Amino acid sequence: MTVTDIDLKGLEQKLFRQRWEILRSRQELEEDWEQLGGREIEYEEEAQKANLTELFEQLNERERKEIEEIDLALGKIAEGTYGNCELCQKEIPLARLESLPAVRLCVACAAGEEAKTKIPPATA
Repeated sequence: MTVTDIDLKGLEQKLFRQRWEILRSRQELEEDWEQLGGREIEYEEEAQKANLTELFEQLNERERKEIEEIDLALGKIAEGTYGNCELCQKEIPLARLESLPAVRLCVACAAGEEAKTKIPPATA
C-alpha cells in the first residue's frame, strides 16, 4: 500500500510527538534529579541517587539514539525520501511505518541485517 500525503502527515506528527515525549521525559528525570540533589542525603538516599545516576546515563544514550533516528526520519520526510528502505530502496509498508515511524529498513532487509550481527553458536 502506497503512503499517501495524509498518511505522511500523520506519520510526521507521530514522529514529532515521540520526540516531544522523549524530551519531556528527560526533563522530568532532570527535575527529579535536582530535587534529590538539593536535600540532605542519607545513606539510603545516596544509593537511590547512584541508581538514578546510572539510569540517567543509560537513558541519555538511548534517548539520544532515538532522537537521532526520529530526526533522520523527519529529514527524509522533508526531502521526499521517507518510507523507502535504505538498502533495497523498496517502499516500506504503511503498517510497518505506522508501528515504527522512524524505521529505516523493510522487514526483509532488517532480518538480513539482524542475521549478520548474530553470533553463530560455538562448535565443539
